Amino acid sequence: AQAVPSAVIAKQIGVSSATVRGELASLEQQGYLHQPHTSAGRVPTLKGYRVYARKSIPPKRLPKAQKQYILSHLQAVRGEALWQQVASLSAQLSGYAVLVSLPTDDSLLTLEVHLSALSSNRLLAVAVLETGLIRQVMLDLDPTPTDRALREAESSLRQLALTVGDMPVALEDIASRAEDEVARTFRALAKNWSLMHPPRMFTEGLKNLLDEPESSDPSFVRAAVERLEQPIDANPSQMPEIHTSDLDSNLEHALAIVLEEAFGLVKARFSLGTNQGELLLLGPTRMRYSEALMVAQGVSETVVTTLAC
Repeated sequence: AQAVPSAVIAKQIGVSSATVRGELASLEQQGYLHQPHTSAGRVPTLKGYRVYARKSIPPKRLPKAQKQYILSHLQAVRGEALWQQVASLSAQLSGYAVLVSLPTDDSLLTLEVHLSALSSNRLLAVAVLETGLIRQVMLDLDPTPTDRALREAESSLRQLALTVGDMPVALEDIASRAEDEVARTFRALAKNWSLMHPPRMFTEGLKNLLDEPESSDPSFVRAAVERLEQPIDANPSQMPEIHTSDLDSNLEHALAIVLEEAFGLVKARFSLGTNQGELLLLGPTRMRYSEALMVAQGVSETVVTTLAC
């Protein structure tokens, strides 16, 4: 995490300092290294880091024992707890900060909606989405519908199989044709449906970044925190991605490396029914890409296996 003088390299590989200085000067002319100060050693440029990162492709497979460890910790949880666990395990295994990003709820299928009367004037609606996520909203209905009306409403909802975004219009349409008790329920649900806005990002491992030597630079910490706090699709990198499939035809277009000025990122996409989620590992630009790619690939594959169970 600091500039390297030629004497250090010369000692490690058993050649003269003059030879190393000549090679470093050549690499600097080609744009792979730069010298922060005249008397300082050299550090890689983004062009140099791209060469370094590409050597980690194809990634090694995550050891079977680690995949079993991940699977055992994911099988016992569902909903938001599952995705927070994914972020936690990824940070633990990689040693980097992690962001798990899910598709917007509007694009996910609503598998079931359960309705429960909590009091004489309050109703709880719980929606189960295709990713196993749970969404709920309180409805003020005075008086609450009868048990028969709630059962009839649930039966109608099970036949819809619509995305979250399409549900309000469908609910209003059903309400226009239903008997009074059921109609009141659907209208209240349609009116409050937009209140189901849970987190779609899960972060973990910021402390890992604070253990890196780069954390002594406030600008590095600030840039990393800003990257983790924003949705991936709302903060696209201006740097071209290194896709694993471009270098190995046997790999799916699911893994990518992005090099930015302050840090490096490893991204893995995984299937969520008709949509995709994304796992992002963030570290210094000199991050251990071989390990990060291995963890990202292993975790994303295990997530898909878990959701299929």
